[in-house]
Amino acid sequence: MPWADMGIPTHPDWAGVTVREVLDHTSGMPVARSSWFDGGIDCGAFLPSLLDRPPTETRGRWTYSNGNYCALGLLVGHHTWLPLDQAAQSILFDPIGASGVHLTTDGQLPTDVGYRLGVERLARLGGAGTFIVSTDDVAAMLAGVTAADLEVLRFPGLLIDQYGWGHTGSIDSAVACAWILEGGRTVVAATVAGRTPSTGGGVCDRVVPAVAGDLGISQGRPDRSPP
Repeated sequence: MPWADMGIPTHPDWAGVTVREVLDHTSGMPVARSSWFDGGIDCGAFLPSLLDRPPTETRGRWTYSNGNYCALGLLVGHHTWLPLDQAAQSILFDPIGASGVHLTTDGQLPTDVGYRLGVERLARLGGAGTFIVSTDDVAAMLAGVTAADLEVLRFPGLLIDQYGWGHTGSIDSAVACAWILEGGRTVVAATVAGRTPSTGGGVCDRVVPAVAGDLGISQGRPDRSPP
């Protein structure tokens, strides 16, 4: 990771951390779970507070931290010379015809589902979660994933089970599941604004087997333990 070139001060021990480790959540990034939702300063201003000490003892093992994808969002900006939303729109969303994607830092649009805690609390997440995207656009994005893409984003950077692969998301009062079944032929994207289920994994546990049953490929409850 080119921390210095990106203008991000770090402890010297971060010098050897690779982009692959950050993609895979194996970099030893501190979790700092509750601190991501304090609003105020953005990802670039907050991230150095996590990097002023050596990577944690979890380096080399999957440990989910928003800091990893905050850093990746900054890396995209560094290489494209564009703000993250403009870079993502040009590289990712324009090719699939997604025009309603926007950032939480721009506030909510009338067409957005309300988030009772206020989207301003998500400002620090950057590439880890400041985008507001419809389920249709998430499904279109996943439907466009190629075999070459999966050489870059792979386990443990994404989750797998007996039905396929995908990702889940959980913040207070909003949870989501995005899953690929049948080798890419079927895409599921579901979001719940509320507390039931309480996690994105819980959404997948309900939606994925239901769709699999309709497809005639039911294999019981999803098992997303490491292979």
